[in-house]
Amino acid sequence: MLGVVANRLAAQDVILSEVRADSAESWVEVHNRSTYPINLGTWSLYYATHTVGQPQRYWWAFPLGTILGPNEFVRVHWFQTSPGGVGPGEFYTGTSPYGFLFYLGGEALHGESGAFALFASQSSSQMNDPALVRDWVSWGDHGFQRESLAVQAGYWHEGTQCPTIPGGQSLARNTASIGTTTLRHLEWFLDPTPTPGFANMNGVEATSYGTACGVPGHHLLGAPQLRVTSLPLIGNAQFAYSVDNTTGVFGECMLFAFSTAAAPSGLPSLLPPVPGPACREAIDTRFVITTLVGSTRLMTTQVPMSLANLSPAMSGVELHAQALIFDWLPNAWPPYQGVSNALKIVIGQ
Repeated sequence: MLGVVANRLAAQDVILSEVRADSAESWVEVHNRSTYPINLGTWSLYYATHTVGQPQRYWWAFPLGTILGPNEFVRVHWFQTSPGGVGPGEFYTGTSPYGFLFYLGGEALHGESGAFALFASQSSSQMNDPALVRDWVSWGDHGFQRESLAVQAGYWHEGTQCPTIPGGQSLARNTASIGTTTLRHLEWFLDPTPTPGFANMNGVEATSYGTACGVPGHHLLGAPQLRVTSLPLIGNAQFAYSVDNTTGVFGECMLFAFSTAAAPSGLPSLLPPVPGPACREAIDTRFVITTLVGSTRLMTTQVPMSLANLSPAMSGVELHAQALIFDWLPNAWPPYQGVSNALKIVIGQ
């Protein structure tokens, strides 16, 4: 029966979902995204480092008979001794070389850099076969041993890495983005509120709508494109909006408006008319709750909005944002330079 379960495995059913690596907690989480149980009893976790004077490659074998149920998680506490009384779904690698495959021993997790992989094997003769790689993540650096196997298998992109993992945070995966991003490392984000045993995001959303527009005669680098630099999660101090294609010259400024809704069909525009294709607001200007005005920068202008101290009661709050670029000069023409697309965000945790 276990062999049948394993043979049903499809690509990316089992994934690396979260990594924490600091003095308080050091673990890696594995998630079964499928609707059927998966046999991990013949699989191994691979950890790679760039630590000088160390083997820089370590394998730990999942115990025989480890079955990961549908939508279940397991957490492996790396290079740590079991405290005893461990609950289901919790594993400790220990610190003895005999607890690791091939007796290479282990090495503590380093938040500044490292890499994890899932291998569908525990055999030394198969650890250079890209067909047996099931997932990979690198943080803080790239070019780790066997990273090329993950690149060949399509689970990573050469020369890329996730950011270093600060203390108290985790490197977490946005599972909804798997298979939709241009580069694999973009599926990961820094989570200030680690969630072992649970989905990494709850209720979060960041959706673009409307059309970025530049009026005839504008001096922007292109139509202003609005995006978020990270996910709107409670506790995320790095959350920010970003507007691309600004120039930061000619007295150029940006009006950033927040509304509680998108504009309904037929809502009249408040923008002054200009010759050529009309630009218009995509947010509902009747329900604007606040605006910000500031100077623009060359190429990209950021609007930081730390969510570090946001109350949990704000979870589920919906905001719609849009940017208007204009020149802060008398008698400037055109009367504005362009309008960005709009973004709907829902704050999650």
